This record gives sequence, C-alpha cells and structure tokens, in this order.
Amino acid sequence: MKKLKCSSCGAPLKIEDNKEYAICDHCGTKYKLNEDININIKLGDEDTSNIFSKMSLVMIIPIIIFVIALIIIIAFAVTNSKNASNKNKIDNNNNEIKETIKEQEEEAKKQAFNFQFTNDNGTKDAFFLKSTFDDIVESNKKYDRKVALVFDGKETTDENEIISIKQSLSGEYEVSFDYDKDGYINKIIVNKI
Repeated sequence: MKKLKCSSCGAPLKIEDNKEYAICDHCGTKYKLNEDININIKLGDEDTSNIFSKMSLVMIIPIIIFVIALIIIIAFAVTNSKNASNKNKIDNNNNEIKETIKEQEEEAKKQAFNFQFTNDNGTKDAFFLKSTFDDIVESNKKYDRKVALVFDGKETTDENEIISIKQSLSGEYEVSFDYDKDGYINKIIVNKI
C-alpha cells in the first residue's frame, strides 16, 4: 500500500494496490488513481449526498461564522427598529401631553383674565359700574392685553379718559362684552338705559 497526502485537507491518503479510486478518510475527497505513474487525480463532486463530509473545516468554519454574524446583525436591526418605533410613540405621547398642558394653561390664563370682569355683565347701577371702570384701568396696567371701554359708541383704552367717564356716571347702564379671536375679553361695552 502506498501513502500520499490529500490535496484538500493534507491528511494521509491511503491507496490500496489494484484499486481505481481512493477516498480521503478525513474530508471525504474522492480521487481516481492514474495507472501509469500511480498518482492521484482529484475527482469532481459526483456524490452530493453528504456535502459537509466533502468540505474541509477550513471552508465550513467561515460559513458558520458568517451565518452567526448575519443572524446577530438582523436581530440587532430588528431590536433597533422596535426601539425606534417605541421611542417615536413615546415622543408622540409626550408631545400630545405637552400640547394638552399648554392648551390647559392657556385656558386657565384666559379664565383668570376674563374672571375679573365676569360679574360686570348685565344691567348695572352707576355706583357699581364705577368698580368695572377701575377694573379696566388696573387690567390695562397689569396685562399686555388691553381692554377697551366702549361708552356711548366711543372706544378708548386711555386711563385718563376712562377715569373721566367714570366720574360722569349716573343712573343705570347695560354692560356687555366683546371677545378677541382667542376668547379673551377685549371690549366692555357700556350703554345708558
């Protein structure tokens, strides 16, 4: 019996006399023996029933590593996608909450601003109406939003004019409000009855 090395894996190849073929015991590579010079010639993979037995470990290990790396990358991408989706949902919820809080704060400001005048609506005696004029003057000093007094068709926000009109009041008056586009009182309309 002669011994040669397998060209695929380098393992010793056992060749028996008077045989046409030799098969590597280690990697399964099949060889046809040349009768004239008695060397081996590697054959193609005619038998595909066990592909892993024909591959060397040198080829199998990188493939396994590649498959594992690919699985890890896909798992990481899916996890990041889910995390990004969850983050977007949380951000959207936070934005909705902030918007709701902002709307509630604006509504509270509007209610507080309008509250100072809410009891002044309707029919008022001059004695009680004078405090409404004082409220207009104080509000115009305190807030950036100005409230105009409309008295007998004349509109003003000037403090001195409002005080002058207040001093001339007598009898009963009808009081109503006008609101701006945001719902704030911006005019108090006073007409003598």
